[in-house]
Amino acid sequence: MKKIATWALAFVFVLSFALPQASAAAPSSAMKFVVDGVEVTSYEQPFMSHDQVLIPVEDLFKEAGYKVSKDKSGKINVTNTHLTVDFNAAASSIEVNGKKADTEFPLTLQNAGNYVSGEFLATLEGFDVEVSEDQKTVNVTTNRVEDVAAFLAKASAADLKSVSTALTMDLKMESSLEEEAINMLMDIKMNQINEPLSFYTTTKTSADLAGEVIEDVSSMYLSKDGYFQQIGDVWVKHDDELTEGLFDLSTQTDLLAQLEELQTKFTKGVNIFEYDDVYVMTQTISNEEFGAMMEEVTSLLLGSGLTETVVVEDTEATPVTEEEAKAEEATATETKAIEEVVVEATEEKAVVEEKTVTDEEVVVEEEATEGEITEEVIGLEGLDFNIEEFYVVTTMDKKTLFPLDTSAIAHITMAMDEDTISIKLNLSGTFSDFNTVKEIKVPADVISKAISMDEYIKMLELEMEKLEALEK
Repeated sequence: MKKIATWALAFVFVLSFALPQASAAAPSSAMKFVVDGVEVTSYEQPFMSHDQVLIPVEDLFKEAGYKVSKDKSGKINVTNTHLTVDFNAAASSIEVNGKKADTEFPLTLQNAGNYVSGEFLATLEGFDVEVSEDQKTVNVTTNRVEDVAAFLAKASAADLKSVSTALTMDLKMESSLEEEAINMLMDIKMNQINEPLSFYTTTKTSADLAGEVIEDVSSMYLSKDGYFQQIGDVWVKHDDELTEGLFDLSTQTDLLAQLEELQTKFTKGVNIFEYDDVYVMTQTISNEEFGAMMEEVTSLLLGSGLTETVVVEDTEATPVTEEEAKAEEATATETKAIEEVVVEATEEKAVVEEKTVTDEEVVVEEEATEGEITEEVIGLEGLDFNIEEFYVVTTMDKKTLFPLDTSAIAHITMAMDEDTISIKLNLSGTFSDFNTVKEIKVPADVISKAISMDEYIKMLELEMEKLEALEK
C-alpha cells in the first residue's frame, strides 16, 4: 500500500464532467460551432432563434478549457477560478463570480442540454461571439493563449531566484484490504533559494490512521552546512556524499533543460487564460498522457544516472533507503527513518504545479555500501491506475510570470495484486517573497546535536533489540 501511495500524490488527475439533462428533439437550424478555431461536433449544436444565437453551455465551456460540473438538481458550474459562472435552471438565474446576472436561465432547453445566448456570453470577460453573415456558423473566441508550449518555455525561463511557499494538503486514502481509511492534513511552509540550492521546510501533520490520531512537526535544512532532517525528536545529518550529489543535481543544466523541453510536449490538457494583470493556467491529464509522461521522464532520468521516484510524506514526512527500510521492518512500532532527500531541482524553473514540495520530485538515492547514486527506477509495472478526477489551477503574475497561488483537486484509483487503493487529494498553496529570501543557515544547535544516519540506524536497532528482549 505504501508503494502505491508514493505514486499517488506525484501527478495531477483527469477531470470528469457531468452528463447533460434529458433530451428533446434537435432543431433543424443547427449551426457549425467553432471555439478558438476548433470545430466542436456533438449532439448539441448552436442554432438561431428570434435573431439570437443560442449556444450549448456545457460543450462551450468544456471546449474553452473550463472545469464543468453539474449536480443532481441540474445546476451547472463552470470555472477557471478567475471566472466562475453558475447556471441554475431551477431558480431561472445565472450568477457570475457570485453576483446575479441580468439574464434568465435557461433561455431554452434543446437537444440534451441547456443553451444561453451569444449576447450574454459576450458580456463575460474573455469571450467574443461572432455569427457569420449566412448565419450558418458561430465563432466563439476566448482569451486563451494560442501557443501553450511557447508560453511554458517562457515561464520556465522566468528569473525566479528564490521564493516562499505555503501549502495545505488534505489527503484521504482507502484500501479494499483495510476497513479504516487514512486521513491526513498537512501544512507545509518552505523558503527556497535556487542558486546555490538551499531550502528550509517545516511540515505540520495531523494524521488519522485507523482511528489513531498522530500529530507531528518536522523540519528540513539544506545549505552549504549540509542536509539535516528532523525525525521525531532527533536531528539527523545526511552523509556529505549525498549532499554533494544534491548540489551536483541542481547544477545539471542539460538535464534541467531536457525536463523543461519535455514539459512542453504534454500540453493537451493545459489551458492558459490571459487577463489584465494575471495568467490563469489550468491542467487536466488522462491515463494515456500520464503513462506516456512517466515513460519519458523515467527514461530521461535513468539515462542521467539518477533515481526517479515520487514521495508521499508520511507522518514524519520522510522517504526511506533500503537500509532504513530493513530497520523499519524490524522495528515496526518505531519511528520511520530516512536517508534520502526530496530535491525539487526543476520545480522553480518549471510551471507552478511542479513548484510545491508534494508535487513530482527527484530523489537522489545513496547506495548504503558504496555511497554512490544508483540507477534504480521505481516503475509502474503491475500497477493498474485510473485517473478519476484531476484539475489544477495556477495564477501567475502577468509581468514576471511568477506563481501567485495554486490549487488542485485529484482522485485516483489504483490496483496492485489483490489491493485497490482510492486516493483523494485537495491542495491549495500561495507563493511570496519572490527573489527576497535571505541566505538559509542551519542553526548552530541543530548542527551540534545532529547525529549521522548510521548512528540513527544503530539507535533503532538497539531499540529493536530491547523490544525483542521484552517480548521474550
